[in-house]
Amino acid sequence: MVLEELLAPAGSYDVLVIAVNAGADAVYIAGQNYGARAYAKNFTIEEIEKAVRYAHLNGVKIHVTVNTLINNFEIVDVLQYLFKLYQIGVDAVIVQDFGLIWLLKTFIPELEVHASTQMGLNNYSSIKWAAKNNIKRVVLPREVNIEQIRQFSEQLKKDNINMDIETFGHGALCYCVSGKCYMSSYNSGRSGNRGACAQPCRREYRLKYRGYNIGNGYLLSTHDLATYNHLDEIADAGVKSLKLEGRMKSGDYIGTIVNSYRNLIDGNEGDYKKDLHLVFNRQFTDGYMMGDKPGDVMGRGHSGHEGLYIGDITEIDGTKVTIEIKNKEIPVILEPGDGIAFKYNGKIKGIYLENIIKQDENEIIIDTTRLVKVGTEVFISYSKSTHDYLKQFEKETIKNNVPVSLSLTWDENMNLFTKVEYYLDDELINFRHKTLGKFEKAKNKPVSEETIEKQLKKTGGTPFYIDKITFNNMPKDIFIPIREINQIRREILDNAEDLLMNHYTPTKKSVKAVRKDLTKFIEDYENEKTKTKNKTPKLSLFIDDLSQITAASGFDLKRIYFDGNCHYNNPDDYFNNIKETLKKASMMASPTELVWVLSAFISEEEARKCNEIVKELENEGYVISVMGDFPGMNEIFDCPIYGNHNLNVWNSFCVRSMNAAGFKSLILSSELSGREIKELVARNHDRNIDLEMIVNGNLEVIVSKDDFTNLNDGKDFIISNDADYATLEDKKRKKFKYKIFFDYKKQSHIINKDCLCLIEEMNEIKELGLDSLIVDCRYSNEKYTSQILSIYTESLRNKDQEELTKYKYKIMDFSQSYINKGNYIEGRLHENS
Repeated sequence: MVLEELLAPAGSYDVLVIAVNAGADAVYIAGQNYGARAYAKNFTIEEIEKAVRYAHLNGVKIHVTVNTLINNFEIVDVLQYLFKLYQIGVDAVIVQDFGLIWLLKTFIPELEVHASTQMGLNNYSSIKWAAKNNIKRVVLPREVNIEQIRQFSEQLKKDNINMDIETFGHGALCYCVSGKCYMSSYNSGRSGNRGACAQPCRREYRLKYRGYNIGNGYLLSTHDLATYNHLDEIADAGVKSLKLEGRMKSGDYIGTIVNSYRNLIDGNEGDYKKDLHLVFNRQFTDGYMMGDKPGDVMGRGHSGHEGLYIGDITEIDGTKVTIEIKNKEIPVILEPGDGIAFKYNGKIKGIYLENIIKQDENEIIIDTTRLVKVGTEVFISYSKSTHDYLKQFEKETIKNNVPVSLSLTWDENMNLFTKVEYYLDDELINFRHKTLGKFEKAKNKPVSEETIEKQLKKTGGTPFYIDKITFNNMPKDIFIPIREINQIRREILDNAEDLLMNHYTPTKKSVKAVRKDLTKFIEDYENEKTKTKNKTPKLSLFIDDLSQITAASGFDLKRIYFDGNCHYNNPDDYFNNIKETLKKASMMASPTELVWVLSAFISEEEARKCNEIVKELENEGYVISVMGDFPGMNEIFDCPIYGNHNLNVWNSFCVRSMNAAGFKSLILSSELSGREIKELVARNHDRNIDLEMIVNGNLEVIVSKDDFTNLNDGKDFIISNDADYATLEDKKRKKFKYKIFFDYKKQSHIINKDCLCLIEEMNEIKELGLDSLIVDCRYSNEKYTSQILSIYTESLRNKDQEELTKYKYKIMDFSQSYINKGNYIEGRLHENS
């Protein structure tokens, strides 16, 4: 079994203690900034130090999440924070921002870095890129399946690349692929990328198609992931760390899932699967990793906790209620104090049990005054005995987890020299301890080897246990008081503990060198005189239909980005026809550069197929470029590569990192404010890469593997007409209507309800020093494309503010949705509230 690490979450120090005591091999936590759970209690620096000490004494590692996106104003602060984590001796930091990857590799290379799942490294080329950039572990997106993981592991071995693979094993699932969701950010000012997600996926929606209502409920809500039935398969695929999700959850929840998975991994017998059902869950799925289809992953009926299904009420006699047991797979024995829930017509009522009249393998009879009906489903949602059992994990306890060897040698003067040896992470730690003048000739009863051994083995309250003691040249008739043997033991163990803690912290020399380099960098960064580049940007255009190229003719465009992914119904259809489509597009666009926009979250196999098409086109005289969303593309493609919005470019160091990865152009994140964009561009020193921003268009807020099969009535929603769409309507906020398009892989693309329109800000935007301003006309038509291009072309000329405002009203007249300014004016409004 390769599975070496059970990785648990903790949102506070008390919960961390529970996770460690319940059997986690590692715990991931966050400081009070830069962790992707802004509303968790999280840890102060002092608490992180305390957590690291407690964990390391128990042989447990600490990973700190620094997995939000960082703007240029925060660079100094986050670097100082990372340096502090390095000094403290945290075992790893989990990072999403590509800019932080470059900074860590450059200034704190000894600090172990794990690539967050939100980095979206979902194919082998992106994993190879990670290895080259000092990343030790990749946390794979939850959408990667077990066979792909096996292939990654085997290829890493073949290529002799030392890279750990971590996967999610239990807990809440994000609806959006790899967690790269913008719905909350664009519509409530609370960015998931900044740890402040408002969880719009857990709301109720209607799905409409051509005016007809075809689905209701929690249409974007997933079941919770549970892989307890597949631990051997996951281990055999090469996964090193199994990650449990839940930094916002209670101590009871963390204690239960850690204890359960610890025992299941170790093969111990017990009711651990039952326990997992009793803490909060939205019913379980094996997840995309284990091959569940989208309809099985989704839990569209509800988004809350029910518990473990027991059976149905079959008879009511006064206050006596009979429950027929229908769940034979996970048997339940109810006890007074347990919580049970009654579900009828979608509504749930709960009680704590007081009186159980009868209980056997077929039925349970309880006494309750709660009004219930025959046919009601019954669940157990709380177990008193499990809750009581978990209390043992709440108290701080140091477990004896490190075996120590002692070699005791006496000289002719009866001085004792003890050689102490133990291993940490396969590294030998050893030292010598001197005991001078404590032993003397015995007057009565001499001390025995057995007595010395018995006292030295009393290591309670320390991380050590004495595995082996060797006696060398021990004089026969010597004496030493028991208290002195105990003192020798204390001195040895104190020294061993100091060395254990030092093992996890960098040397003073290393700290000094890092501090020197960082101080110089920060000084230069803070004193740098930033200046906006004097550039006149050109317009670029996103389209999804060839007719729009005709609409674009006559306009002076930098590039035309062609995204035809939603015009095909399956991969065969796409790969059989896309080459001819690109050929036509290239001829129609000439002399403007044509860029082929690849599907989001593309696999290695698909990417290589796409490169073959690019090469065939080049051989036939058609030169095109490609746009994608993963680093490592330069390993596959022999043409210019451009970065799509999913790369989340938030700072100038991200630009540097992606420039080194071969990208020739990057779209800056639409989550950024104008002020943040201005600082990024002014700080950017990479001259051979273009920077672009989207100034108009209905932005893509979600890409999901969900294909809207298995709706609440069990029906599947299938669009056979390519380029057609469905509409998702928020049931409570009826103005919130999102279009949904499906690509050739049946991934759903949810498009924002409002259209970003920055026409009034164009005088300011064109002075930012950007190379290109993008108008996104996908999912529109030829007429709309022509009108938008005409207005934005005019806006690049010297226009006063009054004229720009008139243009805004023109756009409002023909826009297919409401218009707004996105995050450009004020950024993410509520991320700190």
